[in-house]
Amino acid sequence: MKALIYIITILTAQSCTQHDIMHGKNILIKEFPQETRFTGEKIDIASIGIIGLHVIDTFLICHKANGVDNFFDVYDTQTLRPLGKFLHVGRGPNEFLNAVYEEQYFKDSLNTYMWICDGSLMKLVLFNLTESIRQQETILDSCIDLPKDCIGNHFILGDTLISIVNSSVGHTLSTYDLKKDIPLQQPIVMFSFPFNNCTYALNMGNRLRPDHEKFASIMIYFNQINIFSPRFTDVTTLSIYEPTVPIKEISFTPERERIWYFSDLRVTNSHIYALYINNPSPYLHEFNKRVEIQQFDWEGAPVRKFTISNSLISFALDMNHKCIYGNTINDEIYKYDIQNYCNQ
Repeated sequence: MKALIYIITILTAQSCTQHDIMHGKNILIKEFPQETRFTGEKIDIASIGIIGLHVIDTFLICHKANGVDNFFDVYDTQTLRPLGKFLHVGRGPNEFLNAVYEEQYFKDSLNTYMWICDGSLMKLVLFNLTESIRQQETILDSCIDLPKDCIGNHFILGDTLISIVNSSVGHTLSTYDLKKDIPLQQPIVMFSFPFNNCTYALNMGNRLRPDHEKFASIMIYFNQINIFSPRFTDVTTLSIYEPTVPIKEISFTPERERIWYFSDLRVTNSHIYALYINNPSPYLHEFNKRVEIQQFDWEGAPVRKFTISNSLISFALDMNHKCIYGNTINDEIYKYDIQNYCNQ
């Protein structure tokens, strides 16, 4: 709790000075010390419209676009046996119009829980995954009503909600006291555009390290990964293979000519894993090329890259079984054995 209070104090001080915490040390990554090539084992799972995979404890979750009928198809990681379908589409009790999971979960002696955000209904809910499987229906243990301007990434630290909001003018970070239902300070600027005629949002995806000590983020249209310090006082940016393209240049590049560099990000307490696809954004439906899952430590040093022959668009880490799951745009799911690389 002391660390959290100190974070809030630092953020408040920054809000007064309009400090831009996206200005920091840059590291150009030209190569990786190790490269491992993989062709995955295709696994027999039939979920339609997958936009992401998640592994939590012993559960593999297929997160589906627009929900179809539901947002989550859950499988057992050991047997791949289906365990149920949850987060159904609708406006009724325990239903969702959209569902976003920011890789933040926790366990107690009985259950595993996930924080799920519905930006359309402006709520953040605690989804009881274990009890939902037992009862074969969506069980929500709590619900937080989000402020109307709080559409973005959401993270829970004790009684504090941290929101990182993407907008057309930059990125802001806000903190809220959940018990008192009030902001803890004015929003601070994480990143702002240096000119006024740009209406292009960065689409920055964020992940919180499991021990809550650091954040990492990818920027879809930039070959850049960001690592935020424990108290958001500075940032280390990693430019991959070549210097990051200037924001102004990207902003005025027609969308059909932009490159989609990164499509997914996962983190552990020891490492960052980013899915580098390097593909023209209008042609993702024709996506058929090798991709890389790039591994870094939290100081920004490259560890290795996994070069994968399958055209993955998202992936999940299963550190219990020492493997990676990945899915293609055609809903094919592959499994990769990384047991020889997990302790390096």
